[in-house]
Amino acid sequence: MCTVVTFDHQQLLGRTMDFPPRTPWHLTYLPQGYAWRAAGMTVTNHNHYAMVGGMRVIDHHYLVGDAFNAAGLACAELFFPVAATYPTAVRPGTQGLTPQDFVMWVVGQHHSVQEVANDLANVTVIDALWYDQRRYPFHWLLMDQTGTYVIEPLGDLLRVRPNPLAVFTNTPALNDQLGRLARFLHLPETASASELQRALATTPFSAPRGGNSVQRFIQGSLWRWQHPTANATSLYHFLTTVTVPHVPEHAHNYTHYQAVINLRAQQYDFHDLHSGQVISQRLPELIHRFPQSSYRFK
Repeated sequence: MCTVVTFDHQQLLGRTMDFPPRTPWHLTYLPQGYAWRAAGMTVTNHNHYAMVGGMRVIDHHYLVGDAFNAAGLACAELFFPVAATYPTAVRPGTQGLTPQDFVMWVVGQHHSVQEVANDLANVTVIDALWYDQRRYPFHWLLMDQTGTYVIEPLGDLLRVRPNPLAVFTNTPALNDQLGRLARFLHLPETASASELQRALATTPFSAPRGGNSVQRFIQGSLWRWQHPTANATSLYHFLTTVTVPHVPEHAHNYTHYQAVINLRAQQYDFHDLHSGQVISQRLPELIHRFPQSSYRFK
């Protein structure tokens, strides 16, 4: 049950990664020019931008859970079961991607959210197996200096839309989450983004207990709009409140890492909950150290 919170003014993105992996997550750097091929496809892509993020690897193929690039574009995937709808075949004249390849395509090939939006018509994200012979339904959060956005596969062509509350979790879809939040705040489901933001900042209601995606969306929204000047440290402390512990009742779905990305500083702080390590890396320094090779931090 992943949770993402962003702050546009501070250029901060924080997330928990709760997706159950078959291989471990590591902070990983990929250089400009890194070559990759989407699962089941024949086209080899060469990334235009260096990137760093939380990744796992299968047979030398990287699944990118979240990352940002040297142009200041970030993207994170979140589990989106039941609601996700993908075509089963690649549209003629477009490049095919699986949902697991999408973050690599976004961050490796684009310098801004607007460029991603302009390029979406040229790809088809299909319901297909990845290299580990698994299917994963995702939706995605994107961020650059212009703000925070989402892309949700809901049966039509993919499109970018603003994320009005700068909070994202798993299923249900964002519109459904906003409606449920409005009801929690005793507002009409048609409440505008500014009405929701004002109510969140001033409401006397306490955050609901529990850890499902709807409860975490409300928890994240309340915290986000009641702490508008948050910094990287306070964002990390909030992430600890929505972290799922690895205990018997959460044997498979638990938090593997917490991440705080500072796009302005080009820094990624990777809190590995398995080892207890905190790995902090700045992308410009990685580009200098590894101009042509990838590197996984363990």
